[in-house]
Amino acid sequence: MAKKAETYEAMAERLQSIADKLADGNLPLEEMIKLYEEGAKLAAKCREMLEGYKARLDVIEKQNAESEDE
Repeated sequence: MAKKAETYEAMAERLQSIADKLADGNLPLEEMIKLYEEGAKLAAKCREMLEGYKARLDVIEKQNAESEDE
């Protein structure tokens, strides 16, 4: 079964949870490393999604500007 794509909001919430756990510092080192690794992957996915959203907004703005010029 294909994994459902996560929303930006869900990933950002998980990333915040990871950051909170790491900041607390009450975890074994191995678990902290695993959480850090997961957080780094999530941050990269979030960054990629935001770049995609920005590209979409740029296209919309360009289309709006072109339609105003007509």
